[in-house]
Amino acid sequence: MDKKTNLNQFRRDPVSGQWSIILDGNYDIATLIAGLKPRLQTQKPGTSSGYEAGFEEKTPPEIFAIREHDSQPNQPGWHVRVVPMNQPFLQIFGDLNNRGVGLYDVLDGIGAHELVVESPEANVHLPDMTQEQVRNVLLAYSTRIRDLKKDLRFRYVMVHKHHGGGDNDLRFHSHAHVLATPITPARVKAELVNAMEHYLYKERCLFCDIVFQEMNDGARIVMQNEKFLALAPFASRAPFSTWIMPKKHETFFERNTELSQLADILQNVLRKIKLLLHDPDYIMVLHTGPNVASGTIRGYWKTLERDYHWYIEITPRFRAFASFDVGSGFQVNAVSPERAAQILRDEKV
Repeated sequence: MDKKTNLNQFRRDPVSGQWSIILDGNYDIATLIAGLKPRLQTQKPGTSSGYEAGFEEKTPPEIFAIREHDSQPNQPGWHVRVVPMNQPFLQIFGDLNNRGVGLYDVLDGIGAHELVVESPEANVHLPDMTQEQVRNVLLAYSTRIRDLKKDLRFRYVMVHKHHGGGDNDLRFHSHAHVLATPITPARVKAELVNAMEHYLYKERCLFCDIVFQEMNDGARIVMQNEKFLALAPFASRAPFSTWIMPKKHETFFERNTELSQLADILQNVLRKIKLLLHDPDYIMVLHTGPNVASGTIRGYWKTLERDYHWYIEITPRFRAFASFDVGSGFQVNAVSPERAAQILRDEKV
């Protein structure tokens, strides 16, 4: 029998439990970039998104802001500003009204949906900001998560950022969404269950095991500093997908006290992606521990603070193989994580 030349692999992500197909070979990065959907990169001069400093009256009143000490709420002088969404997915006032409709389960759309406006200027995104401004953005995320977790209706608070996405008013303005939900999202729940099962079997944190293995292997490390590690995950679901995680065990992002070091590594990873891939759209998701106070009432996640480990996931958006997962359930990644990590390591910023 002839020796097989196809070395494509199925790889299982131990965190999500999902499988990816990793293609072997040197897929042409230029072809990958050529498949990107063209978009306008900057806001036209003389126009406004309505989210810049000086246009505060065009948004709902702010919930939180990081400001100059002598500035007033809903006035200029802010660095990062959090406001309610004009058309939120979820409403914060009301009861969940948990009920059955025939055999189906229904809850009212109770939760929180906030917009983090990450800069007082349009056309300024995380790779372009000062490190102090990126730290302010991370501090805003942290502050809002802590505050929303005081509401025991909410089981989970997530931060979701789509660079290049948003409506016409937002697409040129750096922003992120903070969502608090009374339901643990399915992917988050799968991660929590996998982490708990790993801990119960091995008495070790799954994520700490990943950090230990990746630092010893080195092939998938993008960069690191004293406190944080950036890596291309073993079963990456998309080309140049990158995780940033604390080297030491920590369950909750909002309790982290090393935001300057996190800002440094996050900004450098995003600069590498911007330069190498010609500023693609990307999704950034913050995976942090669920609302312990809400879970304690229900008896959930008894080993959570020993088995779960927060991280940031960055996924550039490409159209190649984009629809295959709909029918198969498998993500296809044309650029192996080892090759992606090597390319990102070599990219100078």
